[in-house]
Amino acid sequence: CDKCPKSFTYRRGLIPHLRTHEGISYPCDKCSKTFTDKRNLKAHLLKHTGITYPCDKCSKSYSKKGALKTHVQEHHESTRFVCHECSQSFSREDRLQSHLLLHESTAFICATCSKSFLSRDSLNKHFFRVHESIKFPCDKCPKSFARKEDLKRHGLTQHEGKGFKCPECTKSFPRPNKLKRHLLTHA
Repeated sequence: CDKCPKSFTYRRGLIPHLRTHEGISYPCDKCSKTFTDKRNLKAHLLKHTGITYPCDKCSKSYSKKGALKTHVQEHHESTRFVCHECSQSFSREDRLQSHLLLHESTAFICATCSKSFLSRDSLNKHFFRVHESIKFPCDKCPKSFARKEDLKRHGLTQHEGKGFKCPECTKSFPRPNKLKRHLLTHA
């Protein structure tokens, strides 16, 4: 953000934040809450309508019919589909099938918490949503890294000298292919 020190990985996080600096707010006419986004106000207004969709199996109620349907499927319908790998159960077969992909070797694993994802995009979204604030600081310089392996590579190449050193100059590289490419600059 160019108006404060806050930073965002994706533009979709920056845009709503910028609205807080513009002074534009959308007040709820039923209570004292204000919102910087019209969509959030609209979702909030549903709480004041009095229209709710109660669950007939427990005491929960929802302001949207779809939310109630999801709740019933996930918490009250019989779970007939069980994962043979970890015994997690699902109310729908398609959800089990998606889950089973997580056990395959092609899954994308979070380096910070070991959770698996079906795509690199979903892994990246998870990482920035859950671990973005986690930083791995270097104890030898002011740099910090979002991922542990990046800190390790930095330490090897910048501080311990165990990286792949160029015989022609003082530079070192985390991988042999990067050194090989660099050596071409000396040719």
